Amino acid sequence: MRRNQPSIILKNALDQFLLDLKNANKSAYTIRAYHSDLRAFSQQSPDQLGDITAQHLRDFFASQSHLKPATRARRQASLASFLDWAYRHELIPSNPMQRIDRVQVEYTLQRIPDREQIEAIFKHIPQSNLRDRVLFRLLFETGIRISEALSLYIEDLDFTQDDEQMTITGKGQQRRTILLDDPRLVVLMKDYIQQQGYQHGPLFRAHKNYQGGSIRYQSVRALWAKYCEKAGVECTLHQLRHAHATELINDGVSLATIRKRLGHKNFQTTLRYAQQSDDTANAEIRAW
Repeated sequence: MRRNQPSIILKNALDQFLLDLKNANKSAYTIRAYHSDLRAFSQQSPDQLGDITAQHLRDFFASQSHLKPATRARRQASLASFLDWAYRHELIPSNPMQRIDRVQVEYTLQRIPDREQIEAIFKHIPQSNLRDRVLFRLLFETGIRISEALSLYIEDLDFTQDDEQMTITGKGQQRRTILLDDPRLVVLMKDYIQQQGYQHGPLFRAHKNYQGGSIRYQSVRALWAKYCEKAGVECTLHQLRHAHATELINDGVSLATIRKRLGHKNFQTTLRYAQQSDDTANAEIRAW
């Protein structure tokens, strides 16, 4: 039985938890999501970590009932991870999240924009803006995550003729190689790099500071939303990844290959992404 746990301020514990995530090489996007979720909880919780009870958690989750189930489930997962960390470090005598029923998320098939709709969005990206044309085309034609695209460096690209590739750093700092199999994309990338004169460093940089760091995720999301609005097409950045996976499965690519290309650890995640069209399914049944 644990006794005499030190009294620790919740904010200090949260800061230490986030620092441990950083030291464990968790991605900046993962850490930002944890920070957002835990900050929301800290604004209506006791100041002392040891004073948090299951009732505090229930009250907080009740205040989040207006959010989508997936968002609520993520916030529960963030708190569960933090409190488990606190328990393992003997900062609390028990984990109150163990008394909380978790949100059940029902995954339903989403309507994913098809290539024609996505190409309509691309038409609203100015021809002179090679950075945006390359970035969004790369997301669609390869299915990589936006975080993976924004962490790309010139040094990660290999333009060996007929074997063009890029090396991606994904979740958990896992690296994988992605074949650049679309000739139009390769030409566009080469034009962009030549135009900017990049020799090394981040591939996608902010307009106001081309020689500096990568463009921020918030800026990319705002740009994509603007182009979608002009085209009159509803499509999130993440749906570009879904659309790519859907195209692959409808073209007969195996789920194992799709899983590797998308960088999924869990095979079930790939199954949710890969939505087979009715025509493809019907053709397979007829062939059978």
